[in-house]
Amino acid sequence: MFCRKCGTKNADGAKFCINCGAELASPQTTAQPAGPVPPQATVPQATPVAPAGAPVPPQGAPQQPFQQTAYQQPAASAKKSKAPLVIGGVVAVLAVLAVVGFVVMPMLNRGPWTGTMMLDGVSANYDHEFGIKTDGKTVTVYDQDDVVTGTIAGTREEGDQVFYDVKDVSWGSWGGSSFSASSVTDKVMTIIVPKGASAAKPFGRWSVVVSATDTGDDEYPLYVRSTTLELDEDGTGYYEFASEWGKESDVAVADPTNSAYDPAGSGWKHPLTSSGSNGSYDVEFNDDTYDLTFTDGK
Repeated sequence: MFCRKCGTKNADGAKFCINCGAELASPQTTAQPAGPVPPQATVPQATPVAPAGAPVPPQGAPQQPFQQTAYQQPAASAKKSKAPLVIGGVVAVLAVLAVVGFVVMPMLNRGPWTGTMMLDGVSANYDHEFGIKTDGKTVTVYDQDDVVTGTIAGTREEGDQVFYDVKDVSWGSWGGSSFSASSVTDKVMTIIVPKGASAAKPFGRWSVVVSATDTGDDEYPLYVRSTTLELDEDGTGYYEFASEWGKESDVAVADPTNSAYDPAGSGWKHPLTSSGSNGSYDVEFNDDTYDLTFTDGK
């Protein structure tokens, strides 16, 4: 017999439906309509199982049949899918910055000048020799047949000039007996070169300044000596020398960094003219011609 509730076929004489449990009518009391058409048997549907991670409805809540739909990526996962692009972009930016750091920046900031500046020549009564040579670590100074060496203790910039502070100086016989006396202490050498100088563009002021203190002389306790070469792009400039013993106000006239600097009053100042380029010049002053050369290198 068939269940009137769910249509499931049951054994004859069964009292309850094997599918839904509904009570079955007895065949003796159930009137059969003419031309009975048995209901279509239906196959019990298996209870759908939701995918792993799907929310489980609470006990007793009506369950909706599971609909198999196209799987959609959660919103959070969609955001994560952009991560490789973002990481790739960051890597690309870092690569560009690396190129800037290792290629462009050294071009913009080449550091202190290294190379040689040398004025050389002999006039009728004086040897005009003035030179500076440095590899960025050590320094050699040539000044009127005297040669002095030292190491660079530090550099600093002031305006369009770079200052090299020199330590561990080997003075030799430089400066004469007064400078070499045992009472003379605190000897300091400073080299000043044009900022951004090169053999191709050596224009500006080049100076060597030396100072010292004579602890045994109250009347002339301080000493300053300087040699300066100025070369301008228009083919003019100056060659200067100054030297002074005295008190602070006295020695200022020999210091090219001091506003009281006066090489003509404490030494000499020669206006010069030059011709040449790319590190090689003919310099003329006092009716004599001298060689002035600049080279780059370490």
